[in-house]
Amino acid sequence: MITSYIQTLKTTFNPFSPTSKIPRLFLTLLPANAHQTLKIKSTPLPRTSTEPSTLELGFKDGKVINYSWGGVTTAAQGAAARGKKGVGEKTTLQDIVDEVNRHARVLARKEELSG
Repeated sequence: MITSYIQTLKTTFNPFSPTSKIPRLFLTLLPANAHQTLKIKSTPLPRTSTEPSTLELGFKDGKVINYSWGGVTTAAQGAAARGKKGVGEKTTLQDIVDEVNRHARVLARKEELSG
């Protein structure tokens, strides 16, 4: 994963909830020296919290990507069950890594073209 263009990372999750799996795994994918270049803010929620798990990525160009898990509505569950994309689509860890890499390559290309 290309982390050189990520500027901020904010996570909020209940460590005991199954919906916090992806934010926790994303944090484990960061290199050991990431705290030197990234502003990382991780907020653990209490065990009884029903708040959704969130992951927010801020890039150097100002783009912010937000992800949230938990609190899915019944209409969204129906769309996911039918295999349609959109609301209720399950976001995997690989989807997030691919999006980070894609945006990092775009930023690298812009940086290369501007000199």
